[in-house]
Amino acid sequence: MESEPTRPRRPHRSPWVMSAVAVAVLAAGGGGAYWASSNAEGGVPHASGGSGDGSPEPLELDGATRGTGAEFTVRGDLPDGPPSAAVQRPGGVPRAAVERLARALSVPGTVKSDHGVWKAGGTPDGGGPVLRVNKDAPGTWAYSYYGAAPHKGRAPARDELAIPEAEALRKAAPVLAALGLKEARTDASEVSGVLRTVTADPRVAGLPTHGWRSAVRVASDGLLVTGYGMMAPLTRGDTYPVVSAKAALKLLERPGPGGDLGIGDCPTVVPKPSRGPGDDPTLPQVLPCVPNAHRPMEVRKAEFGLSAQFVAGRQTLVPSWLFEVAQEGVRRPSVLAQPAVDPAYLRGGTASPAPSGTAAPGASAAKVESYRAEGTELTLRFWGGVCSDYTASADESGAVVKVKVTGVRKDPGKACIMIAERFSRTVRLDAPLGDREVVDLFDGSTVPRK
Repeated sequence: MESEPTRPRRPHRSPWVMSAVAVAVLAAGGGGAYWASSNAEGGVPHASGGSGDGSPEPLELDGATRGTGAEFTVRGDLPDGPPSAAVQRPGGVPRAAVERLARALSVPGTVKSDHGVWKAGGTPDGGGPVLRVNKDAPGTWAYSYYGAAPHKGRAPARDELAIPEAEALRKAAPVLAALGLKEARTDASEVSGVLRTVTADPRVAGLPTHGWRSAVRVASDGLLVTGYGMMAPLTRGDTYPVVSAKAALKLLERPGPGGDLGIGDCPTVVPKPSRGPGDDPTLPQVLPCVPNAHRPMEVRKAEFGLSAQFVAGRQTLVPSWLFEVAQEGVRRPSVLAQPAVDPAYLRGGTASPAPSGTAAPGASAAKVESYRAEGTELTLRFWGGVCSDYTASADESGAVVKVKVTGVRKDPGKACIMIAERFSRTVRLDAPLGDREVVDLFDGSTVPRK
């Protein structure tokens, strides 16, 4: 019988003093750059103090310790990983960092402060290249070559093709360099029409990251059309003991708050007739998320890294195991991030209550596939199950519009054949969307306009 782990006592926070000048520090291991900064314009990064005996302060991880209820099969052996790792905390974005990015994007004009946002470019009528960066953590940035003015852009020729991957990476290189992402893990395989997306996932403190991505879309003529991502400076926080990949996977397999169904409330694959003009009637229609406990997923790879999690209501990079998983019938694998901090060092342990404002027990998130904007109305399209009711919400507090779709089982006490259907929900914004990016809180990705 195992003894109950001793919980570390809450230490006294020690004062934290840093220079008012932002100091760029290259992440260990050749990763993306991160900065320690404390300037008046960009805000003061949050620092976590430890106790005098060296024990870290318990980590208040919001709702990330709940399991999925899924069943996983493992290809090969799972690694043990390091004995400990540090969290990385974001701070405010200084003006100088925004100026570097604006120059790389060729955005004209000076960087100005506008109600908690750094803004560069734009014309009185809403046109022209424009860059917006949230001053506060996590420093979300968004860029549009066409600004907020209504436009359709240049109509592509019938035989026009997307720019080659190597050329797209070359065009995006100055932007990635301005963000400190020269050595980031990049990918340029995603194509939508004649636009190719270049994504960059930074390495921080020598570790890969998940959920801290930046991306730019490149047109067939090499023009950088849009971009988005995180650019908040990061500072090293407390160091915590971490669990192995095997232990983390067991935490991921635990039943979620809704019982057997976990993230995404996914059903067994149920073939159904095609209903959309782009659907392939020979393929089963399935929800793009983690399946239930009766349908296993294969773990193809486990890598120790950092993932974006909410800590005391604030996005923070937390030591995590990044599992590359694949579902039967789905070609492209996805990544599931499971926090690796020893549960004894989490406030409330493995049974941490969901934070205020999160989904109710039995609720699940759905990935938004596309959106349509008309005036102040934003219509979100997504796949869902017929056994759930769905609601949508939008957060306009930053330089992007963050959206979330939540589903709740209509009758969780009864069995239901969960056939996947296309749904749409409309939310009303405080102001027209304009040139702002729409980001899905399901996975931090940018939602395409269709």
